[in-house]
Amino acid sequence: MPKYLQLEEVGTPAAQLFGKRLKERRLSLGYTQAQLFEQTGITAAYISFIERGRANPTLDMMVKLAEAVGAEAWDMIRPCDEESAKNPPK
Repeated sequence: MPKYLQLEEVGTPAAQLFGKRLKERRLSLGYTQAQLFEQTGITAAYISFIERGRANPTLDMMVKLAEAVGAEAWDMIRPCDEESAKNPPK
């Protein structure tokens, strides 16, 4: 019997975190998904999938998108310890 893949199963935790942070940064900069498409060549539809955690973008895509919103790809997928986020080092 065939098993059907649910969309919720597609995105990995790192890809979901990347998508969440991409959307936050894009909105804070006032960019639309169409503007990111113009900068990166990644379609707005696929950007939408990434932002909703429904896609696993390639490393090249992550680098392009992170640069488009002024970030490093690693910072977009790095797990954030809530305690260190509340109390950054001085």
